[in-house]
Amino acid sequence: MNTEDHEAAVALGQALPEYFNDQGIAEMTDEIPQEDGALAEVDGKLVGFVTWAIHDGIGRIGWIAVSGAHHRRGIGRRLVAAAEDDLSAAGIDVLEVDTLGESIDYEPYERTRAFYRSVGFQSLKSVMLDNPGMPEMLTLQKRIGAAD
Repeated sequence: MNTEDHEAAVALGQALPEYFNDQGIAEMTDEIPQEDGALAEVDGKLVGFVTWAIHDGIGRIGWIAVSGAHHRRGIGRRLVAAAEDDLSAAGIDVLEVDTLGESIDYEPYERTRAFYRSVGFQSLKSVMLDNPGMPEMLTLQKRIGAAD
């Protein structure tokens, strides 16, 4: 992902209101330029992206999105693998991601949690927040690289 891709990534997030509310889009807009990232394109059109950063020696997915028309085609799996490969090359062996917690009955995020678990993430912790957009934050974690 290059600087010129940031705007298109945010536009993809905006096209997925079931996953990203206004607060999320604002955070995405601020954070994407500060993170590494990878894109997924089909026929030259952006259909997915992932961003990541290293915090205190742990890789963290910042943002990931795949257009609804391209779900269940392996794109998200390949995007996570791209982040893992880059982080592993940097000597990182743990990857984490935050998502909406399991106490929230919301089908899109039930699928999101199932996706993360399908690529090897396991629950690490859950925190209740004073945030209507994310009242419970679930942190998922997996070992990557040589520790796989």
